[in-house]
Amino acid sequence: MIRLMFSAVVLFGISMLVGCGKEATYTKAKTAEAKGNADEIAHSGWWCDEHGIKESECSMCSPKVAKAFQDKKDWCDKHLRAKSQCFICDPSLREKFAAQYRAKFGKEPPEPTDNMPEKADKES
Repeated sequence: MIRLMFSAVVLFGISMLVGCGKEATYTKAKTAEAKGNADEIAHSGWWCDEHGIKESECSMCSPKVAKAFQDKKDWCDKHLRAKSQCFICDPSLREKFAAQYRAKFGKEPPEPTDNMPEKADKES
């Protein structure tokens, strides 16, 4: 019985170290900072499908990028993202980023799952 419990604890520990293989994401940089996780979250692609912005510039996924925008006073306190990336406050900004995607890939970008005015209206 002790051997079985020991094996279960070891397997549980290994599974916790390995994880499920999915990358963690933060949709709001402030949430990450509040939890004490100021490290930038790694994303594998060039484009942030969730927010409709280049991954390296996404203020919603990266606390480091968010801080840079905050330091430049380019911040939307209401939606916790760079004001220059807030499609909720200014839907016309989406075209600026979509043009970058089209220039690189020659096709329309995927529809963002967050950072959209209609989604924010439903949540309010």
